[in-house]
Amino acid sequence: MHSRTVLVTRMGVGIFDPVWWRTRLGLFSSITAASVAAMGERDLVWAVLLDSDLPPSILGDVHDVFDAHGLTDTVRFHFVPDHSRLGDTVRAAIRAETHPKRPIHAQMLDDDDAISARLHDSHLEAFEPGVNGAQVATTPRGVGIDAPRGNRGELVYPSHVPNSTFYGSAADVGDLMLSSHRKWLTTAVQRGGSAHKVETETDDWLYLYHRQGDGDYESRIAQFGDSMRPLTQDDLSPFGIDLEAFRAGVVEHESTPETMGLTWRRTQPQQYALLDLHRRTRALKQKCIRINSDIFGASEPFFYLRSPLPGKSRKAGATEFIGVGTPGSRIELWLKGKNEFKSMGTTECGEDGSWSIRQNFRAAKWSVELRQFVGQTAANTLPFKLNIV
Repeated sequence: MHSRTVLVTRMGVGIFDPVWWRTRLGLFSSITAASVAAMGERDLVWAVLLDSDLPPSILGDVHDVFDAHGLTDTVRFHFVPDHSRLGDTVRAAIRAETHPKRPIHAQMLDDDDAISARLHDSHLEAFEPGVNGAQVATTPRGVGIDAPRGNRGELVYPSHVPNSTFYGSAADVGDLMLSSHRKWLTTAVQRGGSAHKVETETDDWLYLYHRQGDGDYESRIAQFGDSMRPLTQDDLSPFGIDLEAFRAGVVEHESTPETMGLTWRRTQPQQYALLDLHRRTRALKQKCIRINSDIFGASEPFFYLRSPLPGKSRKAGATEFIGVGTPGSRIELWLKGKNEFKSMGTTECGEDGSWSIRQNFRAAKWSVELRQFVGQTAANTLPFKLNIV
């Protein structure tokens, strides 16, 4: 089954420390980027999500890694304002790569794990045509690597990020990918899609354990017991990874100073505040969609101000507020200087939507509210500052 594949990797969103980035990029280059470069010629796009405030020097280092692996033409960078926008950006990255009526193949890939072409090939063979919802395929058995000690073990982890891929419409795939990874297999079926467990005789994905994360390193390694053995080049060759480059990346990664909270979660209080702002932003965006989904009708009342533009300074004297709004709706001008808001004027939008209110001002900083009413129902409010000089 042929379909474009989109890999989605979130890299250090919310982290700006150059030492963290230097050592993390060492692992990313020797492991993740190396494995993608080894996948050969295929219809593949790598969507890489970065923080929009990432310093140019670090962004340059990121570019250098992709250049060194010959992946420049494969990568699409997407810049994220903050963690509250990650989900929307993942969805947008997938939607950008296919026609809405065509299916897409996609996978989340962490920036310290590796995959092989065999994983994708086996999953594409398992997906079924004609299924309405998104499909997920997972290969439970892969390689777990204890990076600091240089050991490897067999890891069985159904429904995990490096071993699961998705197929279906961009909208369905994006929604399923962003649900809990532990429930992907059941969630896909519940949403009208299907789930496939794909067993392979080879190791087709690699998961890295190291100390730069939120989970306790020692307890995570303890799950392997005595089953681990020393890592060899033969273990890494199927992923296009060079053992010596891997060891060098691990040594540098391990050289960082000891500290606590090595991820974006150091800013969790701020991130949750941003998430709340994002929810309110989404609600406002939905209102914008409702208003502008019926431009030639009147299903949602609207108005806007053409002059004076909010935030601009005006000279003392007469100022005329001019705008456009839903015909028949009422526009009220409310002003506040040092005291409470007072109603200073009202007008009705004409048949062509035009409206105007004239008001005299003395020099001062004024708080202005233009309020729109349909009958007695408040529809929209435009608050802004007006500096009269």
